[in-house]
Amino acid sequence: MERLGRRLAEAAAALATLEELVGKSERSLVERDSAVLRLIYSYEAVWKATQKALAALENVSAASPNAAIRVARALGWLSDEDAEAAIKLGEERTLAVHMYRDQVRQQIESHLTAHAALLRRWLEALQRRAATT
Repeated sequence: MERLGRRLAEAAAALATLEELVGKSERSLVERDSAVLRLIYSYEAVWKATQKALAALENVSAASPNAAIRVARALGWLSDEDAEAAIKLGEERTLAVHMYRDQVRQQIESHLTAHAALLRRWLEALQRRAATT
């Protein structure tokens, strides 16, 4: 459980850095690129916290983000809409990680506020579940 607590704290810290830039109305090119990077590592932190929560709380193994999302949805940790959005976020993350394309950056940036809100809801669901044990 201590490791789960650490994972949740790391995810919260990562997400806080993303939310810092999401709240900014005007972003420079460097800040826009930084926002994409922050989204990537926030997504990684939240899905890995989900993976750890599934193992620690439910004795379920999920080897990939999509598997973790599907199980979290089945357990009621994510709504159908949020699970679908999380899978789409993962697809955007994959595009951003493997190659820089300005079009992908713009697409991600246009969804940044929604993605940050999704990650916040997801993380809060994990925190609520962890608090019940």
